[in-house]
Amino acid sequence: MTKFTILILACGLLFATGLARSETTDLARAFREDTTGQGQYALLFARRALDYYCLHHDPLSVPDKLPPLLHERGAVFVSAMNSAGAPRCCMGTLLPREPSLAEEIVSNACAAAAHDKRFPPIKRSELKQLRLIVSIIGDSRPVDDPHTLDPVTDGLAVRGPKETGVVLPGETGSIDTMIKWGRIRAGIKAGDSAEYSRLDAVRYMEPPRKSPREDTKK
Repeated sequence: MTKFTILILACGLLFATGLARSETTDLARAFREDTTGQGQYALLFARRALDYYCLHHDPLSVPDKLPPLLHERGAVFVSAMNSAGAPRCCMGTLLPREPSLAEEIVSNACAAAAHDKRFPPIKRSELKQLRLIVSIIGDSRPVDDPHTLDPVTDGLAVRGPKETGVVLPGETGSIDTMIKWGRIRAGIKAGDSAEYSRLDAVRYMEPPRKSPREDTKK
């Protein structure tokens, strides 16, 4: 396996081994088809993991009793925006590293809170203003023309000679911008060739947070 770290504009990729078919395909589909609220539980669990690490500087312990899908292996990105909607942190994996999705969420929440090199570690005073996002990553498939993707529902992986750039669903509503960001994040120069893949991803997002100014209004 080849291990590498990628720093990109919106998300940090902790670990990847290429873009072949992975174990997460059925899991992503299962979350998309789930009607029991397990996706919202994953989001709440990620919030607990992020907050716990920021408050205690230790990873949250994973309980034995979890919804079934969180016991499965899976890759995930944990990210957050501030009250103005700007990115505050994001770290994740394209392929699972931990024994379960719950443990993957804890690992990536800790990394997002303290090890996203683009930002300083999150302070406890910021927590109430952050809007958390969890993106469960499924399978990938090569595409000849990335313009066929929907940037709202599809993820994009752009593979260059040395790095892979990832753009998660919903980061932008423009496919041209999505392709541009993916190429930049992969370190690909204009005119150079690249390999494009569609990422199957299921995203869960907290509702918008009030700004500190709004919280003080009566």
